[in-house]
Amino acid sequence: MNENKDTGVDKDAKSASEKPKLGLMSGIALLVGSIIGSGIFISPRGVLLGTGSYGLSVLVWILCGLICLPGCLCYAELSTMIYSSGGDYTYIKMAFGNWAGFLRVWSEICCVRPATIAVCGITASIYILQPIFSPCQPPHMAVILLACFFIMVLTLLNLLSTRGSIMWQNIAFYAKILSLLLLIGLGIYQLIRGQYDVFTAPFENTETSIKKFSIAMYIGLFPYTGWNYLSNAVEELKKPEKNFPIAILTSIIASTILYALAYSAYFTALTPHDVMTSDAVAVTFAQNVYRPLGFIVPLCVSISALGGLNGQIFSIVRMFSVAGRDGLLPSISAFVHIKRLTPVVPCIIEGTLSILFVLVGSAERLLGYLSFSTWLVCLFSAISLLIFRRTMPDTPRPFHAGLIAPIVFITAMSVLTLANIIYNTLDIIVGLFILLSGLPVYWVFVLKRSPSIDKFSRSISIYLQKLLLIVPENNKQQN
Repeated sequence: MNENKDTGVDKDAKSASEKPKLGLMSGIALLVGSIIGSGIFISPRGVLLGTGSYGLSVLVWILCGLICLPGCLCYAELSTMIYSSGGDYTYIKMAFGNWAGFLRVWSEICCVRPATIAVCGITASIYILQPIFSPCQPPHMAVILLACFFIMVLTLLNLLSTRGSIMWQNIAFYAKILSLLLLIGLGIYQLIRGQYDVFTAPFENTETSIKKFSIAMYIGLFPYTGWNYLSNAVEELKKPEKNFPIAILTSIIASTILYALAYSAYFTALTPHDVMTSDAVAVTFAQNVYRPLGFIVPLCVSISALGGLNGQIFSIVRMFSVAGRDGLLPSISAFVHIKRLTPVVPCIIEGTLSILFVLVGSAERLLGYLSFSTWLVCLFSAISLLIFRRTMPDTPRPFHAGLIAPIVFITAMSVLTLANIIYNTLDIIVGLFILLSGLPVYWVFVLKRSPSIDKFSRSISIYLQKLLLIVPENNKQQN
């Protein structure tokens, strides 16, 4: 393994010839692009079903953002202390061992990230097609095919150009901010017209079930998924010790404010029943306020979801590369195109898996499987921060999160995880099965890897090098 015990910096990462391309604004765009993807447009129904009222549901949206805030502080310290694009995979591996790091990358590449990409693709597809088929629902096959097309196009973009991917992320960033500001502006317009009935009794019909509230919290956390993804691209970030904390804190605070305002705007033109029954709530809202906007809003929402999709692909392939350099994945995972310097194999694998998830699952079902694994990883990353303070006390920390932030975040994640184990058992079992299924794979292909497996892996690597024109990452400068 190429691990520096003092700093946690991967030596191969240091030797990479590709210079960082992400400035502060591009870093914020990547994070906001990853956070504000599809969640604000598909989660309102689930959050409202779990809370029953506008008042409690908007508090859930704000509370979920506040829960993420101490997590951001933890990741800011970790990322400025350990310079590696493995992100939480690297933190967990260093704190708990190779087996834990492998389980992290296994669940992420096999389930969490492909499912998230699939949700973004499905959301973009629904919002593009909904105005065309309104007032009917778009055909299921049309939604699936268009979602697959979006995934293929953005996978190809990440294959062809890192700069092109960053450029699209910046475009999507402005589109999603525009779409949310448009929704908020329409909400203000409705308030001026006197449409504020739901706000006069905000807690009417509030649910008192702890089970439903815990599920609503997990669904409400999904739209914030992505706040930690810049840690998967920290090697691409200029001046990470300065820019990372600013980018991650700015992104989560801005996203929380925009989410709360946009969600509230829905209720100036829709009843709680309308929100709970609409598959494309932003379209329904726009059409109720001013029908011509029923075509403009879906376009902005789709670009927003596709920005989230692109951000997911951009960050996960960097985790692939680091795991390949560490020997926990085949070395071919860390190879890049000889001219474009893009991680070809990870892009192909994640694009293919994402399309499979589109074909087999609905967006809401995928959310249930995603949440447990996603937040369990964040929990153990925060725990690893406390471990590093004991095992690596002399390592430079350009940013220090203090003691309260990790304790608050660990407590919140533990309570939510326990509540969902009790009240949402089926999805937790599926999530655990996916996570633990990596143990036999780790035993056979990593810990007890036989010479025959090594020989087969080398043969495949040589074949793919010739086919895809890829080379080991630390050979880029020579080519």
